[in-house]
Amino acid sequence: MANTGSEGPPPFRRVLVTGATGFVGSAIVRALLSAGHDVIGLARSVPTARQPDPRVRYVAGDMMQLDTYQALVTEVDAAINAAQYGATGRLTAARAARVRAADHEMTDTLAQACLAGGKRFVYTSGVFNYGDHGDRWITERTPFTPTPIGVGHASEVVTLRELHRRNGLDVVVVSPGFVIGPGGLFKTAFYDQMRKNRLRVIGAGENFWSCIEVDDAAAAYVAALERAPAGAEYNAVDDAPLTLRELVDELTRAMGRKRAGNIPPWLMGPLIGRPLVQSLVASFRVSNQTLRQELGWAPVFPTVAAALPSTLARLEACDPG
Repeated sequence: MANTGSEGPPPFRRVLVTGATGFVGSAIVRALLSAGHDVIGLARSVPTARQPDPRVRYVAGDMMQLDTYQALVTEVDAAINAAQYGATGRLTAARAARVRAADHEMTDTLAQACLAGGKRFVYTSGVFNYGDHGDRWITERTPFTPTPIGVGHASEVVTLRELHRRNGLDVVVVSPGFVIGPGGLFKTAFYDQMRKNRLRVIGAGENFWSCIEVDDAAAAYVAALERAPAGAEYNAVDDAPLTLRELVDELTRAMGRKRAGNIPPWLMGPLIGRPLVQSLVASFRVSNQTLRQELGWAPVFPTVAAALPSTLARLEACDPG
């Protein structure tokens, strides 16, 4: 969401974005530029685009090498941590631990640098923090009982709360739902698998998922950066949580494919990893009312069905075969 002020520069004019060339991170960069911000983008490698936007300076860095990004905080007014550790293959307990370690290393480094410099820190968490709550609505007040892949984020949020309460860290937490768009896990785990006729619903599919379109998610980050009070937390999801069965059915209808079948969770464990399966079959029916009411944010795509046509068009334009 763009800055709504009519005069002067946006608050927190210059922003560091980690994971700046990733699926979500690149959308955040675009939204920040549209809102009038300048960006330093941290990425694994510097893009080689012929005409990069002059308002973005890309820097190569590694989550586990703090000297590649720590000093960048001194050059900006705020930092948005959207980086994700690139764990490939089956998500074993050991790989999940490495993901948590990388997130902790970067989060602690950026948080301490922002605290020392009086800068705002926007942290990317996730709805897996809350754990399985069946058909009950989840809000920012819901206690954490995280699924396996939410354990790391939940721990970081608890630490950041304490840094805010005890030391005055200017921190805002954004927890996106499952991100719909032309990339990320939606592409690899849903779109690509559907094209190969391999997509299956894990379990009965009666568990709720809360989703958000990628540019709507990016707008939530900008709103949180510009207008949130220090210490605030926001769930960034669309208006209509749906079951996993309904999510897959929406995709098959939009792609003109036959209805996908089901696969038992125990059979998926050896394929993608038990920690991931345990998380994907959890039910998270998440409300976006705090984000709407406090920051005036509203999704352009209020449902998955509304987001799919443009998402699929963008995917097919990149992969017409």
